[in-house]
Amino acid sequence: MKKLFFVTFLLAFGLMSCKKNKDKSCTVSEQTLVGSYKVTSVKYQASASVPAVESINDFLEPCELDDVITFLSNHSYTYKDAGTQCSPNGDDDGSWSLSGNVLNVDGDNVTFDSFSCTGFTLSISNYDVDGDKATITYKKQ
Repeated sequence: MKKLFFVTFLLAFGLMSCKKNKDKSCTVSEQTLVGSYKVTSVKYQASASVPAVESINDFLEPCELDDVITFLSNHSYTYKDAGTQCSPNGDDDGSWSLSGNVLNVDGDNVTFDSFSCTGFTLSISNYDVDGDKATITYKKQ
């Protein structure tokens, strides 16, 4: 389960960079993906009949709360075990691509719920069990 979350984290963390324009709106594109991001919220909904609850501390270790993923323009990414170091160190790297609003990181796909110049949200249905949902929010650094 932790590996799936890590991959999802990697997938989603890179979708927040944007260039400024007159109306300050951003759309997901290869150019707007480039940048560095950090997880700010993880909400978990055990089933459709219960509300989602903030669960970041259930999904991430304390040493992972300050980690940063950077999506580079050459379609590679780096995941940096920033700040408080985990043991073992969580540094990683790999590749990403984009097709519409679906991000592929190292072969795993995720679709965005929302995207703006300052952050984005994605959800994973059937994350741990059938009918549950994890919603992860990222902020551009």
